[in-house]
Amino acid sequence: MPTPTRRDFLRLSAGAATALVASAGAVRAQTAAGAAPFRLRHVLSTNQYGTLPIQDIVPEAKRAGYVGLDVWAGRWGNQREQIDYLGHEKFAALLQQHGVKVSCYTCMDPGFARCEPHLRAMLKFGGNQIVAGFPGVPGGKDLRGDALRQAIRGSLEKLKPIIGVAGELNVELAIENHLNGLLETPDGVRILAEEIKEKHVGISFAPFHLPQDAALLGKLVDDVAPKILYYYAWQFGDGSGDLAPSKQKRQLPGVGPLDFKPMLAALKRHRFAGYTSVFMHPTPRGAPLASTVKDVTAELGKARAFLDKELAAV
Repeated sequence: MPTPTRRDFLRLSAGAATALVASAGAVRAQTAAGAAPFRLRHVLSTNQYGTLPIQDIVPEAKRAGYVGLDVWAGRWGNQREQIDYLGHEKFAALLQQHGVKVSCYTCMDPGFARCEPHLRAMLKFGGNQIVAGFPGVPGGKDLRGDALRQAIRGSLEKLKPIIGVAGELNVELAIENHLNGLLETPDGVRILAEEIKEKHVGISFAPFHLPQDAALLGKLVDDVAPKILYYYAWQFGDGSGDLAPSKQKRQLPGVGPLDFKPMLAALKRHRFAGYTSVFMHPTPRGAPLASTVKDVTAELGKARAFLDKELAAV
């Protein structure tokens, strides 16, 4: 057999390299073809409609392509009270008529400790998650280090009864991080994620209540993503105080200045499977985002379209 020349060797090497690149490209193409594209699972938070009728909100969820309703109550939006007044059987029939389900109940009122009756009602409508705030302690917002960790452990201990009930009923509990409490800092959120031991307990991640630093928020989502059950697509903007409507709307994605891409990239990396709500707090509490049901849905739809476009870019 003749000895290969240097030219032969280079020709063969180039051919092998070309084949290797082609093979790798084929693998990437197959992987891309086989993997379902990542999408956020959007829920429609009823407080965005203020006290507008639940009968008018339900059809919007189906028409606008939401996976379900996030039902609010109290001073934020009284749809849970409307459901109780209407009657659970009639509301279940309304959901069936429009092909809609409840995904979760937000129980800021009355909180986790007293939410069991609402949890059980929610189950009738297809829901599997309760969102609420975290029990506080005096001076909790000023705690740091080990003192903060011990306080978070103590607050989780207070939730043990409802954690047990939720576990038996296959319901998730999503704890919202909030200003002026134990979870107002990124460290508090990280410690909470570390201290939660149950698979059905996690975080309702609210960027509004954290520093408006896109890179910091992206890193934090990356750190705690396995524990995020609910994601608020919500920024601080100009705040949620007594402001003109145009300034209030700067809480929405694509309206205010926050870059959501680092958070979205982290959610995508972790294939986040929880719920996402395009969210803001209209002022005064209990007021709708816009004057009619259709207009509220349209405003949320614009912010949602922006968010989905940003997600596609990461």
